[in-house]
Amino acid sequence: MKHVLDIQPIRLPARSVQRVEGGKGRQITCLEGVVWITQAKDDRDIILTRGQSFIMDRKGLTVIFALKPAAVAIGLAGHITAAQFDPATLRDLAA
Repeated sequence: MKHVLDIQPIRLPARSVQRVEGGKGRQITCLEGVVWITQAKDDRDIILTRGQSFIMDRKGLTVIFALKPAAVAIGLAGHITAAQFDPATLRDLAA
């Protein structure tokens, strides 16, 4: 299991996409901005803002789309919160 300090935030410019293959059971946490999430064979639209999380519950492809500049962390369910990431660290990612 990765310790939260080993999980690197993923910076997403506005209107960019992050693909996640085979992520069932893993958690996506929005650290900054707003993201839209959709999964294979799932009609739901999931929107996350800072501090919100979603646990991927489908096999196959999950797509994370940044509605505006955003940062997300992906890890084991229940092991990530936005509070664990220093806002200064997220600003450094933008540089």
